[in-house]
Amino acid sequence: MANNAPRRLRCAIYTRKSTEEGLDQAFNSLDAQREACAAYILSQRHEGWELVPDLYDDGGFTGGNMERPGLTQLLADVRAGKVHVVVVYKVDRLTRSLADFAKIVEILDAAEASFVSVTQAFNTTNSMGRLTLNVLLSFAQFEREVTAERIRDKIAASRAKGMWMGGALPLGYTVVEKKLVPVPEEAETVRQIMQRYLISRSVAELRDELEREGVTSKRVVSRKGNVRGGGPLSRGALHWLLSNRTYSGQVVHNGKVWPGEHEAIVDRALFDAVQAKLAQRTNHPLSPGARRCVSLLAGMIRDEQGRPMSPAHTRNHGRRYRYYASNRADDASTPALRLPAGELDAAVRTALIELLQNARQLIDIGSHLPPHDQQALVEASAKLATRLGVISVAAVRAILLDAKLEVVLSYQGAAAKISAARLLECLGFAADHDHPVALPILASPDFRGHEPRLRLQPSAGQSAGDPALMQSIASGFAARDQLLAMTDDNLASTSSTRVRQLVRYARLAYLAPDIIRSIMDGRQPRHLTARYLVRCPDLPLGWAEQRRMLGFPAI
Repeated sequence: MANNAPRRLRCAIYTRKSTEEGLDQAFNSLDAQREACAAYILSQRHEGWELVPDLYDDGGFTGGNMERPGLTQLLADVRAGKVHVVVVYKVDRLTRSLADFAKIVEILDAAEASFVSVTQAFNTTNSMGRLTLNVLLSFAQFEREVTAERIRDKIAASRAKGMWMGGALPLGYTVVEKKLVPVPEEAETVRQIMQRYLISRSVAELRDELEREGVTSKRVVSRKGNVRGGGPLSRGALHWLLSNRTYSGQVVHNGKVWPGEHEAIVDRALFDAVQAKLAQRTNHPLSPGARRCVSLLAGMIRDEQGRPMSPAHTRNHGRRYRYYASNRADDASTPALRLPAGELDAAVRTALIELLQNARQLIDIGSHLPPHDQQALVEASAKLATRLGVISVAAVRAILLDAKLEVVLSYQGAAAKISAARLLECLGFAADHDHPVALPILASPDFRGHEPRLRLQPSAGQSAGDPALMQSIASGFAARDQLLAMTDDNLASTSSTRVRQLVRYARLAYLAPDIIRSIMDGRQPRHLTARYLVRCPDLPLGWAEQRRMLGFPAI
């Protein structure tokens, strides 16, 4: 007897909403779309339709492009043969672009999958259905473009009336009933900054002064609790503040200036004087030495032979690499020690931050202070630790010089120390005696070819592995799973270029466990980058051959 049972079709529901408004509700727009689609799939159960458990949701993503995580995963599952029917509430939930729709239909056709809209009777398996969908999507794209034009016209008209239409909230103002209202304390800070600029040599000089005094940018907390700003003013942010016409009671849009509804916090004469100085570019030029990249530890680092280690750099493929190297002029018989500057700078800065956050060690350093001063010392140290994470390299260098930092490197390890007395002075406290305080820097000997090197180890809380390398290995496992899930028909319908790419990545899923563990811990050879690993020709399956080819020690 012939089997007349309908073909089993795996159906996936795709939902989308352009904004995030209302997504935190118990039952939102995405849930409503999914519920309607699920009911439609249930009604087609006699045709062999069944709902897959995976969710393909894109909340807060526009339909004008295909850069959506839910859609990307859905199309990947369609290519892998996991989904046979894509079900949406309306066509414009899938896309509002004709070009993108053509790409999606091409992917569906290649995988012999179909597309269904539960509120619009369309079927992409025939030419008439595709024509009807193209017509509908033309109107969807037209609606999106008209809406964008209408919003732009509304913003331009509102700006012409002097209204504030949102954006980055400037220092000195807050928003009350969608209008800018001056904040007296911040407004005074803005006026002082503009007055000080008139007597400063440059924007950069004023920025350094404000950073030392702890002046920060506008701190804004969003409705979701996200914090933005509150850090030192960068040169660009300070220049924007000095040239912002909002402070003179004006609004600007597309190069046009109109009187604003808000109150000015800087008088016109002061603002015009600042603009005149900015326009004339009367700032004194920086000296050639000031234009160079600041080396954090220059003058404070030496090797175990007592030779100073000077900052140097080299270029490779247009990229600049900085390092510290021993000065061999004093003793050319001993090989020079060389270490990447970025790694060592970060290690010293992290070690100092950890010291400033260690209340017990700080109390030991300030044991001669009365109890209330010890508490104040801990609080001041915590504030300085927070600043060290965001201030410029030049400001950190000034603090390290004041603390009399000394760093000694050898092929066996690294040692760093500062002066306890000078550290207390930096924090505003007096010392009764002086002694060195060690800054722990985790390092271990390493060999690159025949040359001994020093490898810095990340401290607790730092990510050890190379993110690009770890992502490549993760992509390898994903590619392997995708290849294993492919049928002969899927493989035949996939382009040869895509298959070669999947095969190249899938090989990484068969790396030796100790090699993967070393990469996760950041202990791979320096030459082993993500690019090198992915493009490594003929990566063997044997673990011993893999270790030999990639430069790992034999087991």
